[in-house]
Amino acid sequence: MKKLFFILSFLIISTLFAEDTVFVQLKDSSRRFLKSDFSDCGISYFYKIKRTDFYAVHTGNKEISLDCFARSPLVRKAVPDKKMNIRYKSGDPFFPNQWHLENTGQRGTEGNDAKVAGAWDYLESLGISPGIGVKIGIIDDAFDLHHPDMKGKYLKGLDLVDGDSHPYADENEPHGTCVTGVIAAVKDNGLGVAGACPECKIVPVRSGSTLGEGENMANAFNFVLDSGVQIISNSWGPADNAGAEDMPEVVKEIVKYARERERDGLGVVIFFAAGNGNEDISAEETFDGYAANVDVIAVGAVNAYGKRSSYSDFGRDLDIMAPSSDVDGDYVWNPFAFDTMKDGIWTIDARSWYGYSQSDYTGTFGGTSSAAPLAAAVAGLMISACPEVSRDELYEIITTTADKVSPGDAGYDENGFSEKYGFGRINALAALQLLCERHECKGGLPEIDEETYEPEDLDIELSDIDEFPDDSMLPIKTTEKGCSVVVVL
Repeated sequence: MKKLFFILSFLIISTLFAEDTVFVQLKDSSRRFLKSDFSDCGISYFYKIKRTDFYAVHTGNKEISLDCFARSPLVRKAVPDKKMNIRYKSGDPFFPNQWHLENTGQRGTEGNDAKVAGAWDYLESLGISPGIGVKIGIIDDAFDLHHPDMKGKYLKGLDLVDGDSHPYADENEPHGTCVTGVIAAVKDNGLGVAGACPECKIVPVRSGSTLGEGENMANAFNFVLDSGVQIISNSWGPADNAGAEDMPEVVKEIVKYARERERDGLGVVIFFAAGNGNEDISAEETFDGYAANVDVIAVGAVNAYGKRSSYSDFGRDLDIMAPSSDVDGDYVWNPFAFDTMKDGIWTIDARSWYGYSQSDYTGTFGGTSSAAPLAAAVAGLMISACPEVSRDELYEIITTTADKVSPGDAGYDENGFSEKYGFGRINALAALQLLCERHECKGGLPEIDEETYEPEDLDIELSDIDEFPDDSMLPIKTTEKGCSVVVVL
Protein backbone atom coordinates (compact mmCIF):
# COMPACT_ATOMS: atom_id res chain seq x y z
CA MET A 1 0.00 0.00 0.00
CA LYS A 2 2.85 2.44 0.81
CA LYS A 3 4.31 1.81 -2.64
CA LEU A 4 0.99 2.46 -4.37
CA PHE A 5 0.44 5.59 -2.24
CA PHE A 6 3.85 6.94 -3.30
CA ILE A 7 3.15 6.31 -6.98
CA LEU A 8 -0.25 7.97 -6.84
CA SER A 9 1.09 10.91 -4.83
CA PHE A 10 3.88 11.40 -7.36
CA LEU A 11 1.45 11.30 -10.28
CA ILE A 12 -0.85 13.84 -8.63
CA ILE A 13 2.10 16.18 -7.98
CA SER A 14 3.27 15.76 -11.57
CA THR A 15 -0.21 16.60 -12.85
CA LEU A 16 -0.64 19.70 -10.71
CA PHE A 17 2.86 21.14 -11.07
CA ALA A 18 3.90 20.45 -14.64
CA GLU A 19 7.62 20.82 -15.27
CA ASP A 20 10.09 19.72 -17.90
CA THR A 21 11.68 16.29 -17.55
CA VAL A 22 15.25 15.37 -18.44
CA PHE A 23 16.47 11.77 -18.46
CA VAL A 24 19.95 11.49 -16.95
CA GLN A 25 22.29 8.49 -17.01
CA LEU A 26 25.44 8.53 -14.87
CA LYS A 27 28.78 7.21 -16.13
CA ASP A 28 29.13 5.06 -13.02
CA SER A 29 25.95 2.99 -12.76
CA SER A 30 26.81 2.03 -9.19
CA ARG A 31 26.87 5.67 -8.09
CA ARG A 32 23.76 7.25 -6.60
CA PHE A 33 22.31 10.37 -8.17
CA LEU A 34 22.63 13.16 -5.59
CA LYS A 35 21.04 16.56 -5.92
CA SER A 36 24.08 18.07 -4.21
CA ASP A 37 26.29 16.95 -7.10
CA PHE A 38 24.24 19.09 -9.47
CA SER A 39 23.45 22.19 -7.40
CA ASP A 40 23.58 24.49 -10.45
CA CYS A 41 21.34 22.34 -12.65
CA GLY A 42 17.98 23.68 -11.45
CA ILE A 43 16.67 20.36 -10.20
CA SER A 44 13.21 20.39 -8.64
CA TYR A 45 13.09 16.69 -7.78
CA PHE A 46 14.17 13.38 -9.29
CA TYR A 47 13.71 9.63 -9.04
CA LYS A 48 15.26 6.55 -10.62
CA ILE A 49 13.20 4.86 -13.28
CA LYS A 50 12.94 1.19 -12.47
CA ARG A 51 14.44 -1.39 -14.82
CA THR A 52 16.74 1.26 -16.35
CA ASP A 53 19.91 3.22 -15.53
CA PHE A 54 18.10 6.52 -16.09
CA TYR A 55 16.87 9.11 -13.61
CA ALA A 56 13.83 11.25 -14.37
CA VAL A 57 14.91 14.74 -13.34
CA HIS A 58 12.26 17.45 -13.12
CA THR A 59 13.35 21.00 -13.74
CA GLY A 60 11.85 24.42 -14.29
CA ASN A 61 14.22 25.14 -17.19
CA LYS A 62 15.11 22.23 -19.45
CA GLU A 63 17.76 24.10 -21.47
CA ILE A 64 19.71 25.22 -18.40
CA SER A 65 19.59 21.75 -16.90
CA LEU A 66 20.70 20.01 -20.10
CA ASP A 67 23.65 22.39 -20.45
CA CYS A 68 24.57 21.83 -16.81
CA PHE A 69 24.45 18.03 -17.12
CA ALA A 70 26.45 18.15 -20.36
CA ARG A 71 29.30 19.86 -18.49
CA SER A 72 29.27 17.43 -15.58
CA PRO A 73 32.00 14.74 -15.58
CA LEU A 74 29.57 12.44 -13.72
CA VAL A 75 27.00 12.27 -16.53
CA ARG A 76 27.16 9.89 -19.48
CA LYS A 77 23.97 11.07 -21.14
CA ALA A 78 21.23 13.67 -20.56
CA VAL A 79 18.33 13.78 -22.99
CA PRO A 80 15.09 15.77 -22.86
CA ASP A 81 11.72 14.09 -22.59
CA LYS A 82 9.46 15.00 -25.45
CA LYS A 83 5.78 14.65 -26.20
CA MET A 84 5.03 12.39 -29.13
CA ASN A 85 2.07 13.05 -31.36
CA ILE A 86 0.27 9.75 -30.78
CA ARG A 87 -2.75 8.26 -32.41
CA TYR A 88 -4.61 5.25 -31.17
CA LYS A 89 -4.60 2.71 -33.95
CA SER A 90 -8.30 2.23 -34.16
CA GLY A 91 -10.50 1.00 -36.98
CA ASP A 92 -14.25 1.08 -37.49
CA PRO A 93 -15.72 -2.13 -38.88
CA PHE A 94 -19.49 -2.47 -38.99
CA PHE A 95 -20.68 -6.05 -38.95
CA PRO A 96 -21.74 -7.56 -35.62
CA ASN A 97 -20.28 -11.03 -35.72
CA GLN A 98 -16.94 -12.44 -34.66
CA TRP A 99 -15.61 -13.91 -37.87
CA HIS A 100 -12.06 -13.30 -36.63
CA LEU A 101 -12.49 -16.12 -34.08
CA GLU A 102 -14.10 -18.60 -36.48
CA ASN A 103 -14.98 -17.73 -40.05
CA THR A 104 -17.63 -20.02 -41.49
CA GLY A 105 -18.16 -17.77 -44.49
CA GLN A 106 -20.21 -15.09 -42.75
CA ARG A 107 -17.58 -12.57 -43.83
CA GLY A 108 -15.05 -12.87 -46.62
CA THR A 109 -13.97 -16.44 -47.30
CA GLU A 110 -14.56 -19.40 -45.00
CA GLY A 111 -11.51 -20.36 -42.96
CA ASN A 112 -9.92 -16.91 -42.93
CA ASP A 113 -9.68 -16.44 -39.16
CA ALA A 114 -7.27 -16.88 -36.25
CA LYS A 115 -8.53 -20.42 -35.40
CA VAL A 116 -9.41 -19.24 -31.89
CA ALA A 117 -12.62 -21.25 -31.49
CA GLY A 118 -10.68 -24.42 -32.34
CA ALA A 119 -8.01 -23.43 -29.83
CA TRP A 120 -10.66 -23.15 -27.08
CA ASP A 121 -11.89 -26.66 -27.85
CA TYR A 122 -8.34 -28.00 -27.84
CA LEU A 123 -7.52 -26.47 -24.45
CA GLU A 124 -10.78 -27.62 -22.92
CA SER A 125 -10.06 -31.17 -24.14
CA LEU A 126 -6.88 -30.95 -22.02
CA GLY A 127 -8.87 -29.75 -19.03
CA ILE A 128 -7.51 -26.19 -19.26
CA SER A 129 -9.75 -23.12 -19.11
CA PRO A 130 -8.59 -20.83 -21.94
CA GLY A 131 -6.44 -18.09 -20.43
CA ILE A 132 -6.75 -19.11 -16.78
CA GLY A 133 -4.23 -17.38 -14.53
CA VAL A 134 -2.97 -14.95 -17.19
CA LYS A 135 -2.74 -11.18 -16.73
CA ILE A 136 -2.50 -8.87 -19.73
CA GLY A 137 -1.54 -5.22 -19.31
CA ILE A 138 -3.37 -2.72 -21.51
CA ILE A 139 -2.15 0.87 -21.84
CA ASP A 140 -4.80 2.90 -23.65
CA ASP A 141 -7.06 5.94 -23.54
CA ALA A 142 -9.60 4.79 -20.89
CA PHE A 143 -11.91 1.93 -19.88
CA ASP A 144 -15.57 1.33 -19.12
CA LEU A 145 -14.69 -0.61 -15.98
CA HIS A 146 -18.32 -1.44 -15.17
CA HIS A 147 -19.26 -3.07 -18.48
CA PRO A 148 -21.47 -6.11 -17.77
CA ASP A 149 -19.62 -8.25 -20.34
CA MET A 150 -16.33 -7.68 -18.47
CA LYS A 151 -17.54 -8.76 -15.04
CA GLY A 152 -14.56 -9.75 -12.91
CA LYS A 153 -12.07 -9.05 -15.72
CA TYR A 154 -10.57 -5.66 -14.86
CA LEU A 155 -8.00 -5.89 -12.08
CA LYS A 156 -7.11 -2.73 -10.20
CA GLY A 157 -5.38 -0.28 -12.53
CA LEU A 158 -3.89 3.17 -12.80
CA ASP A 159 -5.09 6.51 -14.17
CA LEU A 160 -2.13 8.56 -15.42
CA VAL A 161 -4.42 11.47 -16.28
CA ASP A 162 -6.02 12.00 -12.87
CA GLY A 163 -3.28 10.35 -10.82
CA ASP A 164 -5.45 7.76 -9.10
CA SER A 165 -6.38 4.08 -9.34
CA HIS A 166 -9.64 4.52 -11.25
CA PRO A 167 -8.90 4.53 -15.01
CA TYR A 168 -12.46 5.36 -16.08
CA ALA A 169 -13.39 7.39 -19.14
CA ASP A 170 -14.03 11.04 -18.34
CA GLU A 171 -14.84 12.04 -21.91
CA ASN A 172 -15.10 10.45 -25.34
CA GLU A 173 -12.49 7.71 -24.81
CA PRO A 174 -13.92 4.44 -26.18
CA HIS A 175 -10.78 2.88 -27.62
CA GLY A 176 -9.39 1.03 -24.60
CA THR A 177 -12.74 -0.56 -23.79
CA CYS A 178 -12.97 -2.06 -27.28
CA VAL A 179 -9.40 -3.35 -27.09
CA THR A 180 -10.03 -5.16 -23.80
CA GLY A 181 -13.20 -6.74 -25.17
CA VAL A 182 -11.25 -8.28 -28.06
CA ILE A 183 -9.09 -10.02 -25.47
CA ALA A 184 -11.20 -10.84 -22.46
CA ALA A 185 -14.95 -10.29 -22.81
CA VAL A 186 -16.73 -12.97 -20.78
CA LYS A 187 -17.58 -16.12 -22.74
CA ASP A 188 -20.80 -18.13 -22.45
CA ASN A 189 -22.56 -15.68 -20.11
CA GLY A 190 -25.53 -14.97 -22.40
CA LEU A 191 -24.26 -11.45 -23.16
CA GLY A 192 -22.88 -9.93 -26.36
CA VAL A 193 -19.45 -11.20 -27.34
CA ALA A 194 -16.57 -13.42 -26.25
CA GLY A 195 -12.97 -12.36 -25.91
CA ALA A 196 -10.32 -14.49 -27.61
CA CYS A 197 -8.72 -15.24 -24.22
CA PRO A 198 -11.90 -15.53 -22.16
CA GLU A 199 -10.28 -16.36 -18.79
CA CYS A 200 -7.54 -13.73 -19.08
CA LYS A 201 -7.61 -10.76 -16.70
CA ILE A 202 -6.79 -7.17 -17.67
CA VAL A 203 -4.56 -4.69 -15.83
CA PRO A 204 -5.76 -1.34 -17.27
CA VAL A 205 -3.77 1.90 -17.44
CA ARG A 206 -5.57 5.04 -18.59
CA SER A 207 -3.15 7.29 -20.45
CA GLY A 208 -5.29 9.74 -22.39
CA SER A 209 -3.05 12.20 -24.22
CA THR A 210 -0.28 11.90 -21.60
CA LEU A 211 1.14 8.77 -23.20
CA GLY A 212 3.11 10.81 -25.69
CA GLU A 213 5.45 11.80 -22.86
CA GLY A 214 8.33 9.41 -22.23
CA GLU A 215 8.03 9.64 -18.46
CA ASN A 216 4.39 8.59 -18.55
CA MET A 217 5.17 5.73 -20.92
CA ALA A 218 7.81 4.54 -18.45
CA ASN A 219 5.38 4.81 -15.53
CA ALA A 220 2.70 2.94 -17.48
CA PHE A 221 4.98 0.03 -18.41
CA ASN A 222 6.44 -0.20 -14.92
CA PHE A 223 2.98 -0.24 -13.34
CA VAL A 224 1.74 -3.20 -15.39
CA LEU A 225 5.04 -5.04 -14.90
CA ASP A 226 4.81 -4.49 -11.14
CA SER A 227 1.29 -5.95 -11.34
CA GLY A 228 2.72 -9.26 -12.55
CA VAL A 229 1.51 -9.32 -16.15
CA GLN A 230 2.83 -11.94 -18.54
CA ILE A 231 1.76 -9.98 -21.63
CA ILE A 232 1.40 -6.30 -22.58
CA SER A 233 -0.70 -5.23 -25.56
CA ASN A 234 -0.31 -1.74 -27.05
CA SER A 235 -2.76 -0.48 -29.68
CA TRP A 236 -1.04 2.87 -30.05
CA GLY A 237 2.10 4.41 -31.46
CA PRO A 238 3.33 7.37 -33.52
CA ALA A 239 0.72 9.13 -35.63
CA ASP A 240 0.32 7.66 -39.11
CA ASN A 241 1.96 9.49 -42.05
CA ALA A 242 3.69 11.94 -39.70
CA GLY A 243 7.32 11.01 -40.27
CA ALA A 244 9.84 8.98 -38.29
CA GLU A 245 9.56 8.59 -34.51
CA ASP A 246 11.83 6.53 -32.28
CA MET A 247 11.01 5.00 -28.92
CA PRO A 248 12.58 6.95 -26.03
CA GLU A 249 15.70 5.26 -24.68
CA VAL A 250 14.21 4.99 -21.21
CA VAL A 251 11.26 3.00 -22.60
CA LYS A 252 13.61 0.88 -24.71
CA GLU A 253 15.42 -0.17 -21.55
CA ILE A 254 12.16 -1.14 -19.85
CA VAL A 255 10.89 -3.29 -22.73
CA LYS A 256 14.30 -4.93 -23.07
CA TYR A 257 14.32 -5.64 -19.32
CA ALA A 258 10.78 -7.05 -19.58
CA ARG A 259 11.74 -9.38 -22.43
CA GLU A 260 14.95 -10.65 -20.83
CA ARG A 261 14.37 -10.63 -17.08
CA GLU A 262 10.70 -10.56 -16.09
CA ARG A 263 8.78 -13.77 -15.31
CA ASP A 264 11.92 -15.13 -13.64
CA GLY A 265 13.83 -14.78 -16.87
CA LEU A 266 11.15 -16.23 -19.17
CA GLY A 267 10.27 -12.74 -20.37
CA VAL A 268 7.10 -10.72 -20.72
CA VAL A 269 5.58 -10.76 -24.23
CA ILE A 270 4.98 -7.23 -25.56
CA PHE A 271 2.81 -6.60 -28.62
CA PHE A 272 2.47 -3.35 -30.58
CA ALA A 273 -0.01 -2.51 -33.31
CA ALA A 274 1.97 -2.00 -36.53
CA GLY A 275 -0.06 1.04 -37.56
CA ASN A 276 -2.73 2.11 -40.02
CA GLY A 277 -0.82 4.38 -42.41
CA ASN A 278 -0.02 1.87 -45.18
CA GLU A 279 3.63 2.76 -44.69
CA ASP A 280 6.95 1.07 -43.95
CA ILE A 281 7.65 0.90 -40.21
CA SER A 282 11.32 0.10 -40.95
CA ALA A 283 12.17 2.75 -43.55
CA GLU A 284 14.19 5.74 -42.37
CA GLU A 285 11.63 8.35 -43.38
CA THR A 286 8.64 6.50 -41.84
CA PHE A 287 10.41 4.65 -39.04
CA ASP A 288 8.16 3.54 -36.16
CA GLY A 289 10.50 2.93 -33.25
CA TYR A 290 7.73 1.30 -31.24
CA ALA A 291 6.44 -1.40 -33.58
CA ALA A 292 9.95 -1.87 -35.06
CA ASN A 293 11.65 -2.37 -31.68
CA VAL A 294 13.45 -5.72 -31.55
CA ASP A 295 12.00 -6.55 -28.13
CA VAL A 296 8.35 -6.25 -29.16
CA ILE A 297 6.11 -8.15 -31.57
CA ALA A 298 4.63 -5.95 -34.31
CA VAL A 299 1.16 -6.99 -35.49
CA GLY A 300 -0.39 -6.07 -38.83
CA ALA A 301 -3.96 -6.58 -40.04
CA VAL A 302 -5.29 -9.08 -42.56
CA ASN A 303 -8.90 -9.04 -43.76
CA ALA A 304 -11.61 -11.69 -43.98
CA TYR A 305 -10.33 -12.78 -47.40
CA GLY A 306 -6.82 -13.43 -46.12
CA LYS A 307 -5.28 -10.34 -47.72
CA ARG A 308 -3.41 -7.52 -46.02
CA SER A 309 -5.83 -4.79 -44.99
CA SER A 310 -5.16 -1.81 -47.22
CA TYR A 311 -4.19 0.47 -44.34
CA SER A 312 -1.91 -1.98 -42.51
CA ASP A 313 1.73 -0.95 -42.12
CA PHE A 314 4.53 -3.23 -43.34
CA GLY A 315 8.31 -3.60 -43.35
CA ARG A 316 11.18 -5.86 -42.39
CA ASP A 317 10.33 -5.39 -38.67
CA LEU A 318 6.74 -6.61 -39.06
CA ASP A 319 6.32 -9.92 -37.22
CA ILE A 320 2.82 -11.33 -37.54
CA MET A 321 -0.66 -10.62 -38.91
CA ALA A 322 -4.02 -11.04 -37.22
CA PRO A 323 -7.57 -10.75 -38.60
CA SER A 324 -9.13 -7.30 -38.53
CA SER A 325 -11.23 -4.87 -40.54
CA ASP A 326 -10.60 -3.42 -43.97
CA VAL A 327 -11.84 -0.40 -45.89
CA ASP A 328 -13.82 -0.37 -49.12
CA GLY A 329 -12.05 1.16 -52.10
CA ASP A 330 -9.08 3.49 -51.74
CA TYR A 331 -7.31 3.91 -48.41
CA VAL A 332 -9.40 6.09 -46.11
CA TRP A 333 -8.77 6.32 -42.39
CA ASN A 334 -11.74 7.95 -40.73
CA PRO A 335 -13.07 6.43 -37.49
CA PHE A 336 -16.63 7.43 -38.31
CA ALA A 337 -16.77 6.85 -42.07
CA PHE A 338 -18.90 3.74 -41.59
CA ASP A 339 -19.89 3.52 -45.25
CA THR A 340 -16.26 2.76 -46.23
CA MET A 341 -15.70 0.05 -43.61
CA LYS A 342 -16.13 -3.68 -44.11
CA ASP A 343 -15.48 -6.93 -42.28
CA GLY A 344 -15.51 -5.35 -38.86
CA ILE A 345 -14.56 -6.80 -35.49
CA TRP A 346 -17.39 -7.06 -32.97
CA THR A 347 -16.45 -6.20 -29.39
CA ILE A 348 -17.71 -4.45 -26.28
CA ASP A 349 -18.09 -0.69 -26.40
CA ALA A 350 -17.96 2.06 -23.80
CA ARG A 351 -21.62 2.50 -23.02
CA SER A 352 -23.98 5.38 -23.80
CA TRP A 353 -22.61 8.45 -25.59
CA TYR A 354 -19.07 7.55 -24.52
CA GLY A 355 -18.74 4.76 -27.08
CA TYR A 356 -18.48 4.40 -30.82
CA SER A 357 -22.01 3.10 -31.19
CA GLN A 358 -23.88 4.61 -28.18
CA SER A 359 -24.65 1.11 -26.93
CA ASP A 360 -23.02 -1.72 -24.98
CA TYR A 361 -21.35 -3.15 -28.11
CA THR A 362 -19.90 -1.97 -31.37
CA GLY A 363 -19.44 -3.45 -34.80
CA THR A 364 -17.23 -0.52 -35.78
CA PHE A 365 -13.84 -1.49 -34.41
CA GLY A 366 -10.77 -2.82 -36.19
CA GLY A 367 -7.48 -1.64 -37.62
CA THR A 368 -4.23 -2.90 -36.19
CA SER A 369 -5.73 -1.73 -32.88
CA SER A 370 -7.84 -4.88 -32.97
CA ALA A 371 -5.19 -7.13 -34.53
CA ALA A 372 -2.64 -6.53 -31.74
CA PRO A 373 -4.89 -7.53 -28.81
CA LEU A 374 -6.07 -10.58 -30.75
CA ALA A 375 -2.45 -11.73 -31.08
CA ALA A 376 -1.90 -10.94 -27.39
CA ALA A 377 -4.92 -13.08 -26.54
CA VAL A 378 -3.42 -16.02 -28.45
CA ALA A 379 -0.26 -15.61 -26.38
CA GLY A 380 -2.47 -15.68 -23.29
CA LEU A 381 -3.96 -19.02 -24.35
CA MET A 382 -0.45 -20.42 -24.80
CA ILE A 383 0.85 -19.27 -21.43
CA SER A 384 -2.23 -20.62 -19.66
CA ALA A 385 -1.51 -24.02 -21.26
CA CYS A 386 2.23 -24.02 -20.57
CA PRO A 387 3.29 -21.36 -18.02
CA GLU A 388 6.98 -22.22 -18.44
CA VAL A 389 7.08 -21.19 -22.12
CA SER A 390 9.54 -18.34 -22.63
CA ARG A 391 8.84 -15.21 -24.57
CA ASP A 392 11.32 -16.17 -27.26
CA GLU A 393 9.99 -19.70 -27.69
CA LEU A 394 6.44 -18.36 -27.83
CA TYR A 395 7.54 -15.98 -30.60
CA GLU A 396 9.23 -18.79 -32.49
CA ILE A 397 6.09 -20.95 -32.24
CA ILE A 398 3.58 -18.32 -33.39
CA THR A 399 5.77 -17.35 -36.34
CA THR A 400 6.51 -20.96 -37.30
CA THR A 401 2.85 -22.00 -37.25
CA ALA A 402 1.43 -18.86 -38.90
CA ASP A 403 -0.71 -19.33 -42.01
CA LYS A 404 1.03 -18.18 -45.19
CA VAL A 405 -1.86 -16.09 -46.45
CA SER A 406 -1.96 -14.35 -49.85
CA PRO A 407 0.94 -16.26 -51.40
CA GLY A 408 0.34 -14.46 -54.70
CA ASP A 409 1.49 -11.03 -53.54
CA ALA A 410 3.20 -11.79 -50.23
CA GLY A 411 6.65 -12.70 -51.54
CA TYR A 412 7.62 -14.97 -48.63
CA ASP A 413 11.36 -15.64 -48.57
CA GLU A 414 13.19 -18.90 -47.80
CA ASN A 415 12.68 -18.26 -44.09
CA GLY A 416 8.93 -17.86 -44.55
CA PHE A 417 9.02 -14.08 -44.05
CA SER A 418 7.28 -11.36 -46.06
CA GLU A 419 7.67 -7.62 -45.60
CA LYS A 420 3.94 -7.28 -46.34
CA TYR A 421 2.74 -10.15 -44.12
CA GLY A 422 5.49 -10.84 -41.63
CA PHE A 423 5.50 -14.59 -40.99
CA GLY A 424 1.81 -14.80 -41.88
CA ARG A 425 -1.52 -14.81 -40.05
CA ILE A 426 -1.49 -16.05 -36.47
CA ASN A 427 -3.03 -19.51 -35.97
CA ALA A 428 -4.02 -20.11 -32.35
CA LEU A 429 -4.81 -23.81 -32.75
CA ALA A 430 -1.61 -24.70 -34.62
CA ALA A 431 0.47 -22.71 -32.13
CA LEU A 432 -1.04 -24.57 -29.19
CA GLN A 433 -0.61 -27.95 -30.86
CA LEU A 434 3.09 -27.33 -31.50
CA LEU A 435 3.57 -25.99 -27.99
CA CYS A 436 1.97 -29.08 -26.51
CA GLU A 437 4.04 -31.39 -28.69
CA ARG A 438 7.15 -29.87 -27.16
CA HIS A 439 5.93 -29.52 -23.58
CA GLU A 440 3.42 -31.19 -21.33
CA CYS A 441 0.50 -28.80 -21.45
CA LYS A 442 -1.18 -29.18 -18.09
CA GLY A 443 -1.85 -25.57 -17.18
CA GLY A 444 -1.01 -24.98 -13.55
CA LEU A 445 -1.48 -21.25 -13.16
CA PRO A 446 -3.83 -20.57 -10.24
CA GLU A 447 -7.03 -18.67 -10.85
CA ILE A 448 -6.41 -14.99 -10.15
CA ASP A 449 -8.09 -13.92 -6.92
CA GLU A 450 -7.64 -10.15 -6.80
CA GLU A 451 -9.94 -7.19 -6.41
CA THR A 452 -11.80 -6.16 -9.58
CA TYR A 453 -14.13 -3.39 -10.65
CA GLU A 454 -17.66 -4.74 -10.56
CA PRO A 455 -20.31 -3.98 -13.22
CA GLU A 456 -23.03 -1.46 -12.53
CA ASP A 457 -26.66 -2.51 -12.77
CA LEU A 458 -27.92 -0.71 -15.85
CA ASP A 459 -31.68 -0.71 -16.12
CA ILE A 460 -32.62 2.56 -17.87
CA GLU A 461 -34.63 1.98 -21.03
CA LEU A 462 -33.72 3.68 -24.30
CA SER A 463 -37.10 5.40 -24.26
CA ASP A 464 -36.03 7.24 -21.10
CA ILE A 465 -33.33 9.10 -23.04
CA ASP A 466 -34.54 12.07 -25.02
CA GLU A 467 -31.52 14.37 -25.03
CA PHE A 468 -27.78 14.28 -24.50
CA PRO A 469 -27.35 13.03 -20.91
CA ASP A 470 -25.61 14.90 -18.17
CA ASP A 471 -22.72 13.28 -16.29
CA SER A 472 -25.06 11.63 -13.79
CA MET A 473 -26.26 9.25 -16.52
CA LEU A 474 -22.87 8.12 -17.75
CA PRO A 475 -21.05 4.97 -16.54
CA ILE A 476 -17.96 6.71 -15.26
CA LYS A 477 -16.70 7.67 -11.78
CA THR A 478 -20.10 7.54 -10.17
CA THR A 479 -22.53 5.05 -8.71
CA GLU A 480 -25.44 6.46 -10.71
CA LYS A 481 -27.20 4.45 -13.41
CA GLY A 482 -26.15 4.50 -17.03
CA CYS A 483 -28.10 3.78 -20.18
CA SER A 484 -27.97 0.52 -22.10
CA VAL A 485 -29.05 -0.41 -25.60
CA VAL A 486 -29.82 -4.06 -26.25
CA VAL A 487 -28.28 -5.20 -29.52
CA VAL A 488 -29.97 -8.06 -31.32
CA LEU A 489 -27.43 -10.24 -33.14
